[in-house]
Amino acid sequence: MPGPLICEPGGGGLFLPLFGEAEQHWDTTVRAALYLLGLLWSFLGVAIVADIFMAAIEQVTSKTRPVTMVGKDGTTRTYHMQVWNGTVANLTLMALGSSAPEILLAVIETTTNNFYSGDLGPSTIVGSAAYNLMCILAVCVIVIPDGESRSIEQYGVFLTTATFSVLAYLWLVVILVVLTPSIVTLAEGITTFMLFPILVTIAYLVDVGYFSRKASGSHGFVIGAGGGRLPEQEMTKIVAEIKERFPNEQISKEVLAELVAHEASRRAPKSRMYWRINGTRQMVGGKRVIQSDDRKLDEEVGSSLVLAKNERASDDGGAPQREGKTIITFTAGGKYSVSEGDPFVTVNILRTGNLERVVDVRYKTHDGSAKAGEDYKAAEGTLRFEKGEVQKAVKIGIIDDDEAETDEHFFVKILSADVPGFAWLPGRSAPVVVQISQATVTVYDDDMGGVFLFEQENVRTMDTHREVVMRVLRREGNKGRVSVDYSTSDGMAMDAYDYKAVSGRLHFEDKELVKEIRIPIIPTSAYDDKEEEFYVHLSNPSENAALERTASGKAQSKVTATVVVVNDSDLKKEVDSIVTLMPTMNTDKLAVGTSQWREQFVEAVTVRGEDEQTPPKLGDYIGHALTVPWKLLFALCPPTMLCDGALSFGVALVMIGVVTALIGDLAGLLGCVLGIPDAITAITLVALGTSLPDTFASLASAKAEPTADSSVGNVTGSNSVNVFLGLGLPWSIGAIFWAYTGVTDEWRERYPDLAVLHPNGGFAVPAGDLGFTVAVFTACALIVLGVMTARRKLLRCELGGPRKYKIATGALFVCLWVLYLSMSILKVLSSTKR
Repeated sequence: MPGPLICEPGGGGLFLPLFGEAEQHWDTTVRAALYLLGLLWSFLGVAIVADIFMAAIEQVTSKTRPVTMVGKDGTTRTYHMQVWNGTVANLTLMALGSSAPEILLAVIETTTNNFYSGDLGPSTIVGSAAYNLMCILAVCVIVIPDGESRSIEQYGVFLTTATFSVLAYLWLVVILVVLTPSIVTLAEGITTFMLFPILVTIAYLVDVGYFSRKASGSHGFVIGAGGGRLPEQEMTKIVAEIKERFPNEQISKEVLAELVAHEASRRAPKSRMYWRINGTRQMVGGKRVIQSDDRKLDEEVGSSLVLAKNERASDDGGAPQREGKTIITFTAGGKYSVSEGDPFVTVNILRTGNLERVVDVRYKTHDGSAKAGEDYKAAEGTLRFEKGEVQKAVKIGIIDDDEAETDEHFFVKILSADVPGFAWLPGRSAPVVVQISQATVTVYDDDMGGVFLFEQENVRTMDTHREVVMRVLRREGNKGRVSVDYSTSDGMAMDAYDYKAVSGRLHFEDKELVKEIRIPIIPTSAYDDKEEEFYVHLSNPSENAALERTASGKAQSKVTATVVVVNDSDLKKEVDSIVTLMPTMNTDKLAVGTSQWREQFVEAVTVRGEDEQTPPKLGDYIGHALTVPWKLLFALCPPTMLCDGALSFGVALVMIGVVTALIGDLAGLLGCVLGIPDAITAITLVALGTSLPDTFASLASAKAEPTADSSVGNVTGSNSVNVFLGLGLPWSIGAIFWAYTGVTDEWRERYPDLAVLHPNGGFAVPAGDLGFTVAVFTACALIVLGVMTARRKLLRCELGGPRKYKIATGALFVCLWVLYLSMSILKVLSSTKR
């Protein structure tokens, strides 16, 4: 016959009751309160040691190896490739890290219960799966800000894990109810466990595109904490943005690499472990691993920029340039325009270089198609630049007439630029250099509406530029208000992939001569050989204007310019050189692990806020105060950087097992003194307690990540792994034990009904309550997955979307969880009464 219960004299768990039989005579209310508080406190403890365990896993799975590739041009580049495939890591070590307490609870319960099955472990796994699938997904759907949405990117992997998550629980019903009722045979136990590597293999094949031409993509750079893979396109974009942010800084390659390393680490996709670790630390006032804003980018290397700037200042003494030549040139590239109705045009002459000498500049106008005395007033003279002067203006009068005519132009030439008193000798170079010696002034007729044309009909732009600007000119008249339509069309370059299509109408006011069309360019990988074009069109001019005619004088209904988008080859080389430096960059502030025991003990006694700039809040202090003993105990675990995380992995796993055994004792004692069956305790308190860090992790992931993969896909993957590992492993152990030992008298006494049906014995798992619970969960899971599929098809997103739909979805999921709990509890209670 079964022995005394865990809370009765003579009974006990692995560690508890702490005071032996004396404790079992205490007041029931006091014992229940102590066990409940101890259970809640132990949940915090197992979350903290799981944090260390997952940091070790992160260290293991983020391991990289250098790979050298030779480009088409013969150049080589080296980048770091992850040893672990992301999907495989998610479904193996990372799933183990996330679900270690539930899995170990089931294993410990089986091995410490003389290899008889219990209710606590299996029910915790099913209850945790229900909470994850219904409550965590409800939170993720609702938490997305209004007007935003998130979709699953690796949908093939999601479909695989979602299918297996349902089949896993259907399989439990089959083996417990249909094939061998209430008995798990050796073949069934091993099959359940072997479904785990089968799931991993299929998910991997889907991820790499074995079943289709579309793979998740393996190209890119492995970046920082979280082991995320940053696409080459995004890395190129980061380098371009940083150079744009500091346009006037002569940033060294090392400083630029440090800037890029920190920004890339912030942007790289974060693994499931990353969010789980951060969720736990948020609960207990620990050091966060998420950088909350862009301040980090400037702060991390600000001192380096200042140092570089100071070095440059010391090199040139901080004084104005006194040596070298003086440069004289026209501004605006020597191109000026003026309306025929304007009284004058201003032409500016600029001086750069040595400003410490006096310079005389002689200029004179010359006819082009515009004639002096008819279209403009001839001008000539000398401009004197005194010391320190940088610019002088020449004003030239314009002559108006009432005749409609084409646009005309004339020239302004710099005849000489000399230093007064300078004596030229053979071998002695002139101190003044004229850079642009002639300017062109175009006089636009103001008696017509004008003709529209592009300033350039063929434009080349790099794919790293944020936009291309097309200038539309108004020639042969600028009278009155005119307008013209503009639009874009695809060539080899495609809208939404290479550029963003624009269209509209340009309105020119009276005498307005130039308008700009700004077309956003979408950056792509700098490593693709790319030369793709799209087109920009002008059409439908207003009545008093026209489009540019062809060379033969034929009228056109549409004027077209071609924009060719090409690679930024220089940026490609710069990205390559930066990436080779990045592995040496100090990104410890973004790391999830530790390198020294001293660091661990300092963190154990330090309370942290949201980031280094934000002081801790009251909740941080409370969480820290409650968990300091746990933090100090687990600081004894080896640092994650030792042995590439393997040593920390092993020690932390043992510690999780110890705390999980303590949780099992406390949960059993609490249920026993309150008269609550283990199955009910498991699907409520234990399931929620072990899943709480996952709630924080999924919430943060859903809000911060651009896709829903981390928050949605990992729920289904975790649920599958929980069955295949959390039940497959202990059931295989139990089935092997009973297959080896055979039936015993104790077994017959414990399961008298099964002894009749299975005279040879076996690993007994009474199907009554567990089978019913699994069936209810499976039905609810099918509804949840059906709703998520419908959201993808109708709303084009799994998370967020229109407010009314996301609230309705969240409410439905929570109601399903309440239904699951209610039906499961009622079934267990009805079985207990019988």
